[in-house]
Amino acid sequence: MLKGINWIAVVVAFVLLEALGFLWYGPLFGAIWTAELGTPPDPKSDQFALGVGAVFTIITIVGLSWLLRKLGATSLRASLLGAFGAWFFFSYTTMAVDYLYVGQTGTFVAINMGYQLLAYLIAGAVLGLIKPKAP
Repeated sequence: MLKGINWIAVVVAFVLLEALGFLWYGPLFGAIWTAELGTPPDPKSDQFALGVGAVFTIITIVGLSWLLRKLGATSLRASLLGAFGAWFFFSYTTMAVDYLYVGQTGTFVAINMGYQLLAYLIAGAVLGLIKPKAP
């Protein structure tokens, strides 16, 4: 399953998504997101959450790489469309269920959905643009 993964593209996408997360949940929407969260984050658990979040980000990028390869997405356009489809069918719908049943506010969910959409598109673009070396 991991055969054929373009690890250079995975690392580049990971760095970009970590930077996006820092900006998105920091200066761009951090104050609003924290207010909508309802309870302030616990600084003691933040480091753990950041570490686990980084692992989940890598898993998402590797999974997206695998999916795009299975879809035959070899161009930037195809990779972006595949990434959008993955976001819409899996991430968007999961977050929409959280909004409906968990009681998260629309603003909170919209901030998270916006981040996820950009993350999938950035990862898809990187995976579509950085071609693996020919064997």
